[in-house]
Amino acid sequence: MAVVILGGIDSIMGALLGGLIIGILGSVIPGYVDSRVGGSTRDVVTSLVILLTILIRPHGMFGREDIERI
Repeated sequence: MAVVILGGIDSIMGALLGGLIIGILGSVIPGYVDSRVGGSTRDVVTSLVILLTILIRPHGMFGREDIERI
């Protein structure tokens, strides 16, 4: 779910790139942070990526922002 939110729900290429980004961040960041915090920060990294994506770009990296006027 995090991959689709990051990449964009309507973009296959965005989902592939989002999976790559989540995979890299999910393995690199805990490698540095776990020794300082005590462990198990992989879920925290994924949750922060989802939260930041929703706050900054709610439609994802490559998703379309559809605006309908009435």
